[in-house]
Amino acid sequence: MIDADVQELIDRQRIWECLLRYTRGMDRLDRELTLSAYHPGAMEDHGAVISPYEPFVDQVLEFHRTQEIATQHIMSNHSCVIEGDTAHAETYVTCYSVRKEGADGYSLGRFVDRLEKRDGRWGVVSRVSTREGATDFVKNDFVSNFAVQPGSLMRPTRDRADPSYLRPLKIKGQ
Repeated sequence: MIDADVQELIDRQRIWECLLRYTRGMDRLDRELTLSAYHPGAMEDHGAVISPYEPFVDQVLEFHRTQEIATQHIMSNHSCVIEGDTAHAETYVTCYSVRKEGADGYSLGRFVDRLEKRDGRWGVVSRVSTREGATDFVKNDFVSNFAVQPGSLMRPTRDRADPSYLRPLKIKGQ
């Protein structure tokens, strides 16, 4: 039997991994990975959009796919209170968006989540996404061209061809 403190540490890690699946899935346009962060019946309140999780994810992925060249979601400050098989988490999130047209965007906010552990797996069941700041950046060549530097061996992609999916990851010459 696992000690209660050890189980709490395991649960905290699994909750963090659940939240990371959402942001990685969004950045890689990976629907399956993004959806894996939720439990069936989950609801998303993203301000202008309040929706069940599946149509929400499809709508956001379509926007990222058609209106942006790249996104990078970064989660940082994180607090989590676990009460049995329920957890309440607050996680700061920033997102940089390289848009196809117009200025690039940068937004700040938080994910306020209720998660549940069902059949041993943690998933989001309710999410409120706050927006606490945003700005636009004029395109600059460094940001626009960073991903396609001459001599790069591997290019980032927004799908499962991205180097982060390669198993095993090997560099030329290994």
